[in-house]
Amino acid sequence: MFQRDLRPVDCAALPAFPPGTALPQSAPLRAAGLRLRPATADDLDFLRQLHAAWRMPELLFLPWTAAQKQAFADDQFQLQHCHVVRHFPDADFWIVTDRDARPIGRLYLDRAHAEWRLVDILLASSAQGQGLGTRLIEWIQHEAGGTPVRLHVALNNPRAHALYRRLGFADVPGADGMHRPMLWRSEPEDCSLRSG
Repeated sequence: MFQRDLRPVDCAALPAFPPGTALPQSAPLRAAGLRLRPATADDLDFLRQLHAAWRMPELLFLPWTAAQKQAFADDQFQLQHCHVVRHFPDADFWIVTDRDARPIGRLYLDRAHAEWRLVDILLASSAQGQGLGTRLIEWIQHEAGGTPVRLHVALNNPRAHALYRRLGFADVPGADGMHRPMLWRSEPEDCSLRSG
């Protein structure tokens, strides 16, 4: 049985996000009603709640109390947050907001290397199923230009896997038993179609 002190997460004790970088203005994101802004310490409670809402369905049938499930989800959030800010210090950590500036998700993208890495993307359940995730991925692909984009998708998330496949990502070797790596490369221009 999972045992833990059930005190709430002290977000102030979590490591800070690296400084955010300036965002390119994006008409396609604005047209979809989306905005990105750098994440700050003030967003940690929203991110904790977002993470818990995402994890709760898999905890549904565990014989734990609601408080124990919340404590477990909070612990997982703390571990994930510490991992991403330490292992991706050059990444952009963005909050996805709607047109009214209400936070609806997170987008963590490491653009500091020859191959970009989509570290994490998660939208609130109320924002899913509306094509917003597709718009965000298409924006990343557009911004990447000819730069490849790598991501890892959970093996138990066939819906996300299907979305990434539809958007041109291909499975690549390196699955670790929990996640499947995928890679997107832009289509090379067909020079034979150009008139001379």
